[in-house]
Amino acid sequence: VTSGICSAFAIVITCIRLYMRRDRFWWDDACAFLSMIFLFVQIVSVFMHVPNPRVLSHMDNIAAYYLMAATFYAIIWTARLAILYSVIRIDPDPRTRRILHRIAIIFIVILLIMIAQVLWVCEPMHDWKNAASPQCPLNKQVAICQLVTDILSDGLLIYAPLRLIWGMDAIDGTRRRLMIIFSTCIVTTIVSLVHAAFILTDGGIRVVIAAIVEDTFSLIVCNIPVVVTAIMRKYGKNEEESDHARQS
Repeated sequence: VTSGICSAFAIVITCIRLYMRRDRFWWDDACAFLSMIFLFVQIVSVFMHVPNPRVLSHMDNIAAYYLMAATFYAIIWTARLAILYSVIRIDPDPRTRRILHRIAIIFIVILLIMIAQVLWVCEPMHDWKNAASPQCPLNKQVAICQLVTDILSDGLLIYAPLRLIWGMDAIDGTRRRLMIIFSTCIVTTIVSLVHAAFILTDGGIRVVIAAIVEDTFSLIVCNIPVVVTAIMRKYGKNEEESDHARQS
């Protein structure tokens, strides 16, 4: 239920974003689209694994778990890449843009490492694979790595737009977008803290639920700046046209 409701909202807002950006499609939109595709894969793996694991073979259940784990990281980090590329797209400083491009590469490397970490932590352990609904008991190593990378990356995604805000006029539409990015990234950090806490306390199914919520929030957050800014721009334009009509 959690997966269906949260994912549906995230997918809808992503589709709205892609529709609004259809004439100006860029890397940030591509990353948001890719994150949505990973979310579709995760939905399939969740409904394969959680509701009735006896429907699948033992190996299929294990594969479904690994698929859930891999798509968890893929959704989050491609969503972060979408935010990062949104900042790159609107940053006028070529030097800063080059730095942020390099950070994007680091994000991709972190994604691959986090997925690999699940394998090297879970594969040596065999007991969890014998459960009816296999779920690897992730250790403190995973929780700490996830927590550190989440805080650092989200902190960067807060700082990057913040440094631009200081030099902008209050009426600048770009500043509104950056303020939205600044505020919404904090939500992802809070959710990731809850997820890490469940991992540390061996939360069982709560780990899966928290992961789904974190995924969907990450995808929603990366779309909010684009969608809200487009709505504000359209609303402002309509207001301006109404003012002109009244003056005429």
